[in-house]
Amino acid sequence: MASSGEERRARRAQERRQMILAAAARVFARKGFEKATTREIAQEADISEGTIYNYFSSKKQLVVALAEVVQAKLTAVMSELPSNGDNRANMAQAIEQALAVIADSAVVIRGLVTALWDQGPRFDGYLIPGAHRLIARVEEYLEAQVSAGVIRPCHLHTVARMVMGMVVYVTMPYLQGIELMPSAEQRCGKAELLVGVLFDRLRV
Repeated sequence: MASSGEERRARRAQERRQMILAAAARVFARKGFEKATTREIAQEADISEGTIYNYFSSKKQLVVALAEVVQAKLTAVMSELPSNGDNRANMAQAIEQALAVIADSAVVIRGLVTALWDQGPRFDGYLIPGAHRLIARVEEYLEAQVSAGVIRPCHLHTVARMVMGMVVYVTMPYLQGIELMPSAEQRCGKAELLVGVLFDRLRV
């Protein structure tokens, strides 16, 4: 069993790691991947530049870690989709929670997207598998609904991609800073709209 001292050190290390990632996201959002430097990220986090390398091997690894943070949060939301109850409400709730995650992580996602936009295919191997996992989870949910006779048979992979694409499209204005972050009530309304547009059209 770890001692209390070891637990404190582990907790401080995790907090420092999260602080570095938050600083990297802000710098990437302002400058993009190519122009951002680890020195600027260190200044943003109020630490020495060398401290970054205690946690991340390179600037590229910072982008990978940011992608993993966002993917983990969204995957958790998709993994909690219930298999029973009101299916329409379940899907609306999942989309609303996904919108909440994106709103809460807006700075991180903005920095991540800016960095990835600079690099294009060079980072596909890190971001796309995470997206595929999310799409696969939605596809599994839809397949269960087809098997239960709730929605009619369709090309599930395409529909799952449409669901994820619609969520991303809805969130882009506030990720770009064009619109204010939506309130909880507004997120609920957007989720209901997306479910109404897509899910209701598939209902048996």
